Amino acid sequence: MAKISDYLLTLLLGLLLSGCSETKDGMPDTSGTNYFPLNVGEYRVYKVDGVRYYSVNDSASFSYFLKESVVDTFTNLEHGKSYKILRKKKMQENDPWTNDSLWTARKDLQTAVMVENNVPIVKLSFPMKDSLSWDGNKLNDKFAKAFTAIRVERPYPGKYMEFENSSTVIHEYLPDFIVNWISKKEIFAENVGMVYKENVILIYNQDAIGAEIIESGIRYYMQIVEYGKE
Repeated sequence: MAKISDYLLTLLLGLLLSGCSETKDGMPDTSGTNYFPLNVGEYRVYKVDGVRYYSVNDSASFSYFLKESVVDTFTNLEHGKSYKILRKKKMQENDPWTNDSLWTARKDLQTAVMVENNVPIVKLSFPMKDSLSWDGNKLNDKFAKAFTAIRVERPYPGKYMEFENSSTVIHEYLPDFIVNWISKKEIFAENVGMVYKENVILIYNQDAIGAEIIESGIRYYMQIVEYGKE
């Protein structure tokens, strides 16, 4: 019953907030669309670091580089334009890139959508403003998931690169040291796209409640180190 209630609550919230706002001259307010640029030839390179926890005494760190390039366009089923995002990986900075996967993305005056491993996710909703919420799973068959924009049009003091204008989208935040800790968010910079991704899911050992002993989970951090046009 709790899942049904959460679903309905999130769905109603999305319906209330999904309408397209208008500016004073009556035109649609498209502020925020530049946080999700889509142009063939543009690319972004990220440094990915993290840890996988398999049991209390078993974990493994990982680190690699990930490149996302906008390589082509095509007409989607909605008769709009979608963009092909080629993703490549390499372990060390001087290693050659190897193909990893092919995603697609699209946007209009209301939303920006990324199709990740054949799952469409509504990454952004326009116009962007603090506390704006929408259903990130609106276009797939998963349970509704409320995404919330915070720190809209704020500086991003990144580890490798800094940006004057960015917006943060919270996917999930559950700071519970007893059972689990969950923190999922993405940060988008103006005219650049996503510059930071965090996916932390930690399940704590229940034989030592409050000791913060990790039983399983993952820490995943993705930070931009380079972007441009090829």
